[in-house]
Amino acid sequence: MKISLNWLKDYISFGISPQELAHRLTMAGLEVEKISLSDQDTVFELEITPNRPDCLNILGIARETGAILNKKWDHPKVKKLSFPREKCDIQILDKKGCSCYIGTVIKNVTITQAQEKIRKYLEAIGTRSINNVVDITNFCLMEMGQPLHAFDYDKLVGGKIIVRRALKGEKIVTIDDVERTLDEDILVIADEKRPVAIAGIMGGKGTEVTDKTKNILLESAYFDPILIRRSCRKLGLMSDSSYRFERGVDLKTVEEGADRAISLILESAKGTIVFRNKLSLSKQKINPSISLSLETINCYLGSELTAVQCKQILERLDFKVVLSSKSILRITPPHFRRDILREVDVIEEIARVYGYDKIKETIPQIKMSAAAVDSKREWRNVLSETLRAQGLNQVITYTMVNRKSLQKSGQEDLEGIKIQNPLTQDQELMRPSLLPSLLNITVSNLNHGQKDLKFFELGKIYTPAGEQETLGIIMTGSSNVDWRVPKRGIDFYDLKGAVEKSLEKLGVGEFTVAAIEKSFLEGGQSVCFQKDGRILGVLGKVHEEVLSRWDIKQDIFFAQLDLETIYLHAKKPARYNPPVEYPIITRDVSLAVKEEITFVQVEELARQLGQGLLSFVKFKEQYLGEKIPAGHRGLIFSLVYQSPQRTLRDEEVNSIHEVICKAFIEKLGAIKR
Repeated sequence: MKISLNWLKDYISFGISPQELAHRLTMAGLEVEKISLSDQDTVFELEITPNRPDCLNILGIARETGAILNKKWDHPKVKKLSFPREKCDIQILDKKGCSCYIGTVIKNVTITQAQEKIRKYLEAIGTRSINNVVDITNFCLMEMGQPLHAFDYDKLVGGKIIVRRALKGEKIVTIDDVERTLDEDILVIADEKRPVAIAGIMGGKGTEVTDKTKNILLESAYFDPILIRRSCRKLGLMSDSSYRFERGVDLKTVEEGADRAISLILESAKGTIVFRNKLSLSKQKINPSISLSLETINCYLGSELTAVQCKQILERLDFKVVLSSKSILRITPPHFRRDILREVDVIEEIARVYGYDKIKETIPQIKMSAAAVDSKREWRNVLSETLRAQGLNQVITYTMVNRKSLQKSGQEDLEGIKIQNPLTQDQELMRPSLLPSLLNITVSNLNHGQKDLKFFELGKIYTPAGEQETLGIIMTGSSNVDWRVPKRGIDFYDLKGAVEKSLEKLGVGEFTVAAIEKSFLEGGQSVCFQKDGRILGVLGKVHEEVLSRWDIKQDIFFAQLDLETIYLHAKKPARYNPPVEYPIITRDVSLAVKEEITFVQVEELARQLGQGLLSFVKFKEQYLGEKIPAGHRGLIFSLVYQSPQRTLRDEEVNSIHEVICKAFIEKLGAIKR
């Protein structure tokens, strides 16, 4: 926005140089980008932030200048006007788009050149002089920030003003001689037959004020900022009026701006007011008061301001301030400052007017205190370290997937959270599983020649029940732990071992492993981990049909763990326990059990009867051969007994071992071999 310093001096006097004033304004938040000369005038080009529409006019800059320099400024005096009772015909059909409209009809005006002073001020800021009526509307726009428009009243069909939405395909030739096609999203000012202006943006050619105009209708209104902004973008059309409307003009200035322009028009173009109609559909909102203590102000700024200083600064900005005996300021922002909502907004006003350069630099006093322990973060670190120690790499994938990737992964039954405005088709859902994301980067790595992959992700999945912190693991290719060991393909037990080690490091304690059926995992190679009846996670070999859909030609092993449930059972890392000094006693067992009996069942039964002396159960071998009955399989394992307090005797171990072996036969139907 451009302002003329000669024009500014009509409202405030200052004895500093333009360069010094530019510096002071910039430091107060009104950045002066450029200083130029125009005839015998100095022109500032300012960059006004969107939250300060009150500064998009000369009076707003005069107010700010007065506050910064601690000088009084003069508001232009408007003569008291008397209006006739007769009203012009104005209808507002779109009450949301236009909440206030003032129409004033002045007859028998004389269209000539504007006063030299007005013309010079407008030319200094780059506005072309047209005639006295149009120049006055532009003058008041720049002076007070209220856009105005003058219609040739005789060219309004039916003498009516109708504020409505445009009809689809309706056209208008604007004052820049361009024909524009409108639609239902654009607000227009119309007469009885056609649009005569695009509301808040630009007037129409057919009703513009010319040298032949005798009667005018002066418009002053409030239009919805969002509607004006969208219309500007759609039409690719901007104007000084739309620039202010889309940032929000002050509702109180609608009438003040109209009265100022009418007063100047009657002075310059003569004429008589014959009609006046004011339609106001909403009242000026009252800004809420804000209570603020002096201690808070100085604490934020690191300053030593007094309550009186703060009060004076705010009053220079037209704030109303009541100061209590306890240095509490009760502040009411002026009607044109809709951006002042919180304590910090008021403190910023005090700081910028007082001068940031006057506030001494101080190091803030920080009270040392212990940070709260985030146990979940610690457990995530444990998981990450444990998995990386086993040769896995951590990855981060997008949390959004498309529905097609869920179908490809055999998880079309999962209900993802749909995104209302996805940026791309690949981001239509918040993922309900980590499998599609991990398969996607697996394919990318395989296509780049990386066949041996082991990676994990600590991320979140999203279900109708909410967010869920999750661990996903993918393994594929060969497992080459050491160059001295021959290569072998990664199998189900590599993944199972990685998961078990992770749960062990988290201190989850004893858990069970049971076979499950999942559509995306191969039958016979898919299990779930359980503890206290709750599922901790699933793992297994990815189904061949899923791999075929992803065009993957090697085995993939996948695990997904519910970390939210695991955290409920996790324990802090145990302190060091010295190894047991007493010897162990090992008893080997060879059984033939039915195929549906799992080794987990065998192990659980042994532990139940171990009387606290069974240290662990070590699986050795599974045998399927001629000497095994049909429908059975052979299991060979060792029961290891040990006491941390004493040396065990063979007799007591034999007694316990005999009870366990008898239970295998009676409860599991096992055959001792």
